[in-house]
Amino acid sequence: MSDAPSPVPGIAADPALRKGSLGLRHAIVISVAVMSPAASIFFNTIPQAGVVGGALPLCYVIGFIVALLVANQYSELARELPSSGSAYTFVQQGLNPYWGFLTGWIGLIGVALGGPYTFVLMSANLQALVLRWFGINIHWTIWFVIAVGIVFAICYIGIRQSLTIDLTLLCFEMGICVLLALLILSHVGAQRQLSLIPFTTGPIPGGGDLTIGIILAVLSFIGFETAATLGEETNHPGRNIPRAVYGSMLVVGVFYILMAYVATMGYGIQNMSTGYANDAAPFDTISRHLGGNIFALLIDLAGIFSFFGAALAIINGGARIIYSVGRDGLLPSWTARTHAINQTPIGAITLLCVFALICGIPLGLLMTPIEAFAFLGTLDALFILLIYLLVNIACIRFFQRQRRSQFNLIKHGVIPVISTILMTAIFIAAYLEPGATPLNLIPYIVTGWIAIGLVVLLIIRRKIVA
Repeated sequence: MSDAPSPVPGIAADPALRKGSLGLRHAIVISVAVMSPAASIFFNTIPQAGVVGGALPLCYVIGFIVALLVANQYSELARELPSSGSAYTFVQQGLNPYWGFLTGWIGLIGVALGGPYTFVLMSANLQALVLRWFGINIHWTIWFVIAVGIVFAICYIGIRQSLTIDLTLLCFEMGICVLLALLILSHVGAQRQLSLIPFTTGPIPGGGDLTIGIILAVLSFIGFETAATLGEETNHPGRNIPRAVYGSMLVVGVFYILMAYVATMGYGIQNMSTGYANDAAPFDTISRHLGGNIFALLIDLAGIFSFFGAALAIINGGARIIYSVGRDGLLPSWTARTHAINQTPIGAITLLCVFALICGIPLGLLMTPIEAFAFLGTLDALFILLIYLLVNIACIRFFQRQRRSQFNLIKHGVIPVISTILMTAIFIAAYLEPGATPLNLIPYIVTGWIAIGLVVLLIIRRKIVA
């Protein structure tokens, strides 16, 4: 089979992104960066520890398997439909243009929310760390504006430059984390206290809930699919994008399991549901205990770099989805505008950066940066879960109707069905019980956004099929 992109209705030759300018490593990097491995393991494990205690690693083993089921659909569709539109294009071709529009509508808010919730927590951490290191208190909103400006400039210059920076940051943050992991394993191993108990249900505290822990682990993998947004810029996309989807999942999955295990062993299995769950920075605590202040400083930097790398990748990936929807005439024409020389989707990049400013700063001030992060992150996760569901169904229908000769019962039938069931269960659980105020407003926002999308669909339905 040829690796050349399949013809996809609505994709015009001009304006165009820089075709064939990226390789496999670039596609892997953008997905890994969006998942922000260091920041995710530093912060997502805190609420998890409260409900599963020392069984934290078990959650990530199961979560990894569940996430791989969804990755199958993205991999299969990206091989046949390499496009910067990612899920929007997959559903449009797998189901119909109407469902494609709804996917784009949900994806529009999904990609828009990624920037502000990443910037807001990174900025709050920067304020705290600069105050601790230098005794200078620079308000987080200033760091927010500076970070958005830097990300905009890098995305404007080019995708290769962006991904080179992301790769550098990833090497640092994951390298420091692995070094900490080796330090913990050496320390605990010398005391003959290494154990496989964290991979069982034994350490779950009374009243704990393994299901919630698994759901939080699955949500930590959101972003693996971002590689698909580089489908028009990656060479041999039919081969490299599916590899990147699985490659990024493998890298981050192994990383999560390793770091969840060493966090549990380093903090102490018996201390996870009490001490770890109530520690604002448990990895800082562990690293300070084992490596001193200098090592703790490196861990703090790894967290900041992880957030920044994620923001950079989120803006780049999200801009390409918006660019594709705009190119199909479903958004204002300026959203599909590309830079004449850099060939970057400058209209969509500008939109996402401006939205990050007008959304993240007011919410961070109205709530607190931590509360705004939790609110925007949970809201974003629900929208992304809906997109996963639509891609699952689209995969089944696409291979049944348009690639019948390639239909594989396991890849295009059993796995998408199982994935759909699991994603539906996770979505319902998160939708019905998002948390205390202001998280309890999230179901209404999700429902309202979908309702508005349906109204818009009715208004422009003739334009969609034109």
